[in-house]
Amino acid sequence: MIFVGFLFNAFIVIRIFIWWLKGQTLQAVDIIMTSLGMVRILLLIAILTDIADIIAPHSIFRSINTLEYYVTATIFVAFCSLWWGTVLCVFYCVKITNFSNRLFLRLKMNISRLVPWLLLKSMMVSFLSSLPMKWCVYSVHYMNSTHDINSSNTGNVTIEVNIMNMFIIFFTGTFLPFLIFCATIGLLILSLLKHTRNMSPKYSGFTYIQLDAHIGAIRNLISFLVLYALYFITANLLVFSDTGDLLYPLLYSTCASAYPSLHSVILIASNVRLKRSVLDAFRCAGASHSNKQ
Repeated sequence: MIFVGFLFNAFIVIRIFIWWLKGQTLQAVDIIMTSLGMVRILLLIAILTDIADIIAPHSIFRSINTLEYYVTATIFVAFCSLWWGTVLCVFYCVKITNFSNRLFLRLKMNISRLVPWLLLKSMMVSFLSSLPMKWCVYSVHYMNSTHDINSSNTGNVTIEVNIMNMFIIFFTGTFLPFLIFCATIGLLILSLLKHTRNMSPKYSGFTYIQLDAHIGAIRNLISFLVLYALYFITANLLVFSDTGDLLYPLLYSTCASAYPSLHSVILIASNVRLKRSVLDAFRCAGASHSNKQ
């Protein structure tokens, strides 16, 4: 799963970067997908590091400062991934839906120009939301302190983890993008119902295209919602899992990798240019393999 995520996220970033080098005009959706691809590669590296630390405990994080900075950076990357995925959903929603509200029409006309601003602001929110991980989760007790099930020995000290604080920080950091995401799905469904209700018996091909766009966007967003929920549940289960048992933490970490991996596959499948590029790459690889034989 993690290998699939690395492969497809790297493909998104490299392919769009090549288009930019060739002088092609990048659309707002390309900028969002490139940002998502890069941050998801970092998230997958963090998940892989967690798995390595579960298999060989304390071989990576030998000091409390290293552990605190690593966890804070990981949460920041996770928040960025969720926020930028939400920005992508909002972008699709604004572009596809048709509402007569003046504010919405103004947003529809300017959404492409607002994308860099939205990415930057959401990154700042992610950074501020992740900072409490540095101060409110870990505490150090020396050898004469009490050791409990949520603590881990590192050299001459015992690192105590405040599980409840970790959960509160993670939950509050993910709740707002999840709420916006759900509102986006609701607006798309309302727009689809309005669109189908207003369809006349003599509908045109353009109406078919609009209908397909609505259905395709809703399908993609629902799949994203499922992966989002899976990541949220497994990430929180990983927080509460028993550090003495390897099976469940490994299972939760592997399931958490499904969100940054499979959603990128869905994004490629729903993007005409990226889908064509993937098929061309597979054809070239198949032709090269045939020539070698």
